[in-house]
Amino acid sequence: MIKGKIKYLHLSDNIYPLVTGGTELFIQQLINEQIKSKDEYEVLWVCHRSGENVFKKVKNLSDYKVFLDPVIPAKRLERFSFYANEIPGFSELLEKFKPDIVHFHSLGSKTTLNHLESAKKFGSKILFTLHTPPCSCMGNFLNASHEICKGDLDDSRCTFFRLRSKKIPLVIAKLISLQEGLFLSANNKNNFSRLLTSRKLTRNMHSSWMRLMREADTIHVLSKWGKDMLVKQMIDENKIQLIRTAGPTKLIDKKRVPMQDNILKVVFWGRCNPQKGIHLVVDALLMLPKSLPINLDIYGPYWGNNNYSNDLKKRIRKDKRINLCGNFPQEELLVKLQNYDLAVVPSIWMETGPLTILEAFAAGIPVAGTNLGGIKELLADKKGCFVLPPKALAWKELFIDILNNKEWLAEFDQPEFRSFRNVERDLRKILLNLLKE
Repeated sequence: MIKGKIKYLHLSDNIYPLVTGGTELFIQQLINEQIKSKDEYEVLWVCHRSGENVFKKVKNLSDYKVFLDPVIPAKRLERFSFYANEIPGFSELLEKFKPDIVHFHSLGSKTTLNHLESAKKFGSKILFTLHTPPCSCMGNFLNASHEICKGDLDDSRCTFFRLRSKKIPLVIAKLISLQEGLFLSANNKNNFSRLLTSRKLTRNMHSSWMRLMREADTIHVLSKWGKDMLVKQMIDENKIQLIRTAGPTKLIDKKRVPMQDNILKVVFWGRCNPQKGIHLVVDALLMLPKSLPINLDIYGPYWGNNNYSNDLKKRIRKDKRINLCGNFPQEELLVKLQNYDLAVVPSIWMETGPLTILEAFAAGIPVAGTNLGGIKELLADKKGCFVLPPKALAWKELFIDILNNKEWLAEFDQPEFRSFRNVERDLRKILLNLLKE
């Protein structure tokens, strides 16, 4: 059994508050609890810098947050296999900190199999948390035919879905997915070679993912669908631990009575990203007569110069019902949410948590979300909440139904609160057993 503190190293692609996604918030809040248990842990959060050194924009980072020099990328095939040419400073950090646990929060460009090999060689135990869907479809489990992938790894099918997500015509994507690229190199810079070797990339992604799953000592999942997916991939079920995430401490009193001014006030917060599905809600509102009393406020980042956000901004520019409200500090979130009647979580991929729903629950507002993955698991059987397919027409019909039955919103009752203290304690039990071995 380990003596003294657990020396605990978190490894991720990004660090809060540089990036404020669900993964980064989860790590930060877990570390906050680990720091409170100062006699139990010594903690580091490690990330390689981005090439543009954006970390300099954030001042007063905590001492336990460590930036290493940028990862030196490998060639194309190796990159898709989650290998790098070099991971500067990581082995030296292991020698200096001597972690008992290395907690991987992703498998990506800055959390590679090089890191896994170094940590295993050093003798650290490996914990992996499945925050987002894995590599098989480039992180997107809503496939090209709008059916939900079960998570099993099939080189041909996953290649087809990945090519379709890149707008490759159906017949061409199908033909490419059935062959290995003949004698062409996946590292060739010629676009023709790159396209024809797509299946080689998929095969290597799958192989690397399975290697991480085999070599991790414990795999932490946040939802039942995540566990079911890994079991379908033939991962050792004894290694998989379901520990659901937590949300912020709930506010006791909600200030707004549902639709007290006879207006349905809807709110979305999160990244402007196709996977988050805000276009479904926008499409639904644009189908409704402008005379209906419904407003949508949108908060979050990445409404910049990209095709997805530009298209949405163009479509809603003259619609006074839809408002882009920018970002706001995390500490102001719950109080601001109390001014709304309904939170929308229209993701079109398989969320694991998701934290957004727990934040809405803490603020005391009901949620409408797509009937996928962790969203469905958290909303099932919750009075005053709604699950619906990822189709704009379904969202349109829901809004009409709520406008005609506002008493549905009043049925919402805040669920029991689960804290990050609970998450930390659940993880600690697993870790102590792991370190005994």
